[in-house]
Amino acid sequence: MKKIYWISLICVILLCLPLISILHAKESASKAMTKKCPTCNKVYSEETKFCGEDGTKLVETPVKMVCPDCKKEGTPGEKFCKEHGKKLIPLTEAPPAQEADAIKQKLELARKYYKEGSDYCDAESYDLALASYKKAEEAFPDFPALHYNMGWLYGKLGDAQQAINHLQKYIVLSPNAKDITEVQSYVIVLKQALEKQSTVQNTFKSRDEIMKKASLEQKQKYGSVVVPAGEFIMGSNEAREDAYPEHKIYLDAFEIDRYEVTNAQYWEFLEYIKKTNDHSKCFKGEPSNKDHIPRFWDNEYYNVPDYPVARIDWYDAYAYAAWAGKRLPTEAEWEKAARGSDGRNFPWGNEWDPARCNLSGEPKPVGSVAAGKSVSGCYDMAGGVYEWCADWYLDTYYTESPYKNPKGPDIGARRVIRGGSRFSKPFQARAHTRKSEQPDLFNLALGFRCAKDVKEK
Repeated sequence: MKKIYWISLICVILLCLPLISILHAKESASKAMTKKCPTCNKVYSEETKFCGEDGTKLVETPVKMVCPDCKKEGTPGEKFCKEHGKKLIPLTEAPPAQEADAIKQKLELARKYYKEGSDYCDAESYDLALASYKKAEEAFPDFPALHYNMGWLYGKLGDAQQAINHLQKYIVLSPNAKDITEVQSYVIVLKQALEKQSTVQNTFKSRDEIMKKASLEQKQKYGSVVVPAGEFIMGSNEAREDAYPEHKIYLDAFEIDRYEVTNAQYWEFLEYIKKTNDHSKCFKGEPSNKDHIPRFWDNEYYNVPDYPVARIDWYDAYAYAAWAGKRLPTEAEWEKAARGSDGRNFPWGNEWDPARCNLSGEPKPVGSVAAGKSVSGCYDMAGGVYEWCADWYLDTYYTESPYKNPKGPDIGARRVIRGGSRFSKPFQARAHTRKSEQPDLFNLALGFRCAKDVKEK
């Protein structure tokens, strides 16, 4: 009897095994499910019911189970990889550790270059900023904030098409951003600017024709002013340390350009260099193979003859001045021409007035802001572009400066620039504010004007 009982029990178990396997497979299959938003396709865990982004009810979707080592997909109901014995994981889980680490490293590298570029922007070194942003884009192209900044920067640099390209990428990557309407409106403005530029350029046969005509007109229109010999107040007791202390300086009479050097004037210089390859008047210590062509010379900014020429390094400015029979002004000459002999804070007086200078961020032809003219008769000595001076920079120079005709230290690492640019803050446009840059640096905020000695009668 016992024997018959055990035989019956074993038969029942054997008959039930297929049913148990089927039920187990169904249970495993049911577990291999996840939830997905039908609107945004974002994936959630099985217990979640609604999308956290838009509140849409989630739908169940089957998940493929794969081996974390070989990535081979398991058959329905399998829990472990047949080859490696590893527990299968849903394919929708985070990517394997190595891939995730690689993505994380690329993002961190992009963030590093992004910060570097933003710091350069704050320092008004826009070409260096663009180089860093490009490195960030290469490391991780789907970085919304990066494309926003690159769009803004290209807009400032005058490359409307590149600005549009990056802002459109920002729109795609951040469709729900709070400023999306503002960005879309700016893209429309940029497209309109492109159309306008195309119309203007088509009016002329070539840039050379435009520049040749403009340079002839500017020779008759633009000139220099004579600043008479005498004392003036240099520096300020209220300024930061490098412009302290306020002190009296005597300068011999000198001439200085009424306006900053323009695109048309610089074009004429480049034409001379291209035709003659004459570098005899250039600075003897300038970098080798210097052709003095500004970076991005094909940019539409340089199609406007009356814009101040920009992206000029110190060696370019020196070479042009020598070719024109002039020189760069000393820092003392520049400051006297800007503030007169009475120590005023700005070229027009002591009170700040934004209507008297160009700090708008947008380029304007030289001399556009007549109300900002200095007492000496010079235009755009606040805003527009920073202007190279002849001197080496030393932050303590004012404590040891000679009384008569100071020319700066004998040696140094950086050259003086003065006057602020269209990207500057008001305090940077003060006539006594000092700044310096590496002599081989060039960016859209850097230009110059020339000076020359006055022959004694």
